[in-house]
Amino acid sequence: MAFEGSLRDMDLTHLVDLARERSGPVAIYVETPAGTYRLFVDQGRVVHIQGPKARDAQALAELLAQKEGRFRLVEGEAPPEVTIQQPWNTLLLETLKTLDEGVTPSEEETAMERPKKLRERITEVLENLIAESSDILGAAVVGIDGLIYSAHIPVRGIDEQLVAAVTAAIYGLSKRSIQQLHEGEFRQTLIQGSNGYILVRSITPQTIFVGLLPSEANLGMAFAEARTATAQLAELLRPLQ
Repeated sequence: MAFEGSLRDMDLTHLVDLARERSGPVAIYVETPAGTYRLFVDQGRVVHIQGPKARDAQALAELLAQKEGRFRLVEGEAPPEVTIQQPWNTLLLETLKTLDEGVTPSEEETAMERPKKLRERITEVLENLIAESSDILGAAVVGIDGLIYSAHIPVRGIDEQLVAAVTAAIYGLSKRSIQQLHEGEFRQTLIQGSNGYILVRSITPQTIFVGLLPSEANLGMAFAEARTATAQLAELLRPLQ
């Protein structure tokens, strides 16, 4: 089964998201003035990108810079090889960030150094939040697919991966509920338990913030602090908006 169209009607990121929703392998062919690019998705993961002169991260940077082109999505076509180990959101985030800064990265720099630097900046925001707040005990930045970008949770006995999974589940349920009741876009949700609160806020359409609050937290202050932190994080993650 094939699906065709123009990049003017559907941008590359939405096209990849569509391919990732398929259960089997999918190939995306994109014809541009610079040449033909091929992206391969298998079981929801982008595993290989091949361009006319480069592949993977560098090829993705070249393709994202193209304004004109036609695509063809072909289901059932297996990748020729697996060369990408990074999660798609991380690869896309770093590539968009470098394009926004006017830099064309090498494969190695994009895959290794730049993701590390961005994670450090995100972690710094979270660490400063926890250090300065008496109302937020721990916090994390999570992808809507449950991928954890960074976390600072000094609370003992709490697994970061579990926090990420729970956050994604809360976001998914909250977003569906808001859509079903026609209340617009998801912004924030708060869950109260006998021992404290879970605060979940949107950062970008692909990323969310979660804060763990004690039962005695000043909710007004916690909301204000979380709002400030998510604004800082949104600036770092702005290319995904």
